Amino acid sequence: MPHITRSGLETCLAFGEAALAVAEVAELIGGQLPEGSARDLLLELETAHDRLRILFDLGQDTAVHALGLSVLVLADRTAGAIREDRNLSDS
Repeated sequence: MPHITRSGLETCLAFGEAALAVAEVAELIGGQLPEGSARDLLLELETAHDRLRILFDLGQDTAVHALGLSVLVLADRTAGAIREDRNLSDS
């Protein structure tokens, strides 16, 4: 079994946390693409998450931590925009 370092574990956790946030947004969408600013944020989120996966695969620990945090913020903003759009359309 390979030796797991603290840094490696922290990188895995940062990646996993970001991936879960993206999955929560995907669940919120439920197959119905948002409109307007929510759609723009979703595209930005997908692009950032793709880049995060590449950095993780390349073992770029520092970059994964930084971009992982950005993905979390984007996921939160995207989810908020989707909820806001849905609330406005329900009115």
